[in-house]
Amino acid sequence: MVAASAVAKASPDGYTLMIAPSGTLAINATLYNKLPYDPLRDFAAVALITVVPLVLVVNPALPVRSVPDLISLSKEKPGQLSYASAGAGSSLHLAAELFKGLTGIELTHVPYKGGAPAMSDVVAGHVSLMFADTGVALPQIREGNVRALGVSSTARLSAAPDIPSIAEAVPGYDAASWQMVVAPAGTPKEIVAKLRGEIAAVMASPDIRERLAQIGLIAVVSPPPEDVKRFLKSEITRWGAIVQRAGLAGSE
Repeated sequence: MVAASAVAKASPDGYTLMIAPSGTLAINATLYNKLPYDPLRDFAAVALITVVPLVLVVNPALPVRSVPDLISLSKEKPGQLSYASAGAGSSLHLAAELFKGLTGIELTHVPYKGGAPAMSDVVAGHVSLMFADTGVALPQIREGNVRALGVSSTARLSAAPDIPSIAEAVPGYDAASWQMVVAPAGTPKEIVAKLRGEIAAVMASPDIRERLAQIGLIAVVSPPPEDVKRFLKSEITRWGAIVQRAGLAGSE
């Protein structure tokens, strides 16, 4: 939020940019009563650069090996299984809320101050499960410290193709996050177009795409800025509905 506020107030000359996550631009629009910036009015959308899937992981002691297993166990023990998150209203929290809403299960939320401490307690067995960023989850999965049940994107990860998409078991589930480059509102269109073109060329690079895939990110060759703006507007609506369903609208 501090970074976004600074960029919103910066000179619109193309030299001050922000790589903004979906939480900053989409989720916060409904989560906060008062934001020091307007995600649609105060920024020029330049380029969508990555899709950021989350991974649903459980402590290995939990007797489940698939998403259907988890759903069944949760229905047998409503509210007894706990899930960690990076904090109320975070993308990790809302991914779980969407999962609960689509499956009709009850889970107890345990918020942490960040994804790393949340993962530590899942590994230790203090919390049953969590939706985790791929960068945090994949090393723990490879070490056998947690068990992966599914990814939150509609497609499987190239870095871990053996992990199914949650949507394979829960139709309609899609809780992937994303990252977007934005500039201050008022940045000239020709500068925005130039930036988008250069960024798109970088994101099309096989080396860049492979490096990002290794850490569980999906590189995106961005559509034109006007389409990115429309995408942002639709994401504010989509995540806003999940925030409201979770009872978090205006809670911050």
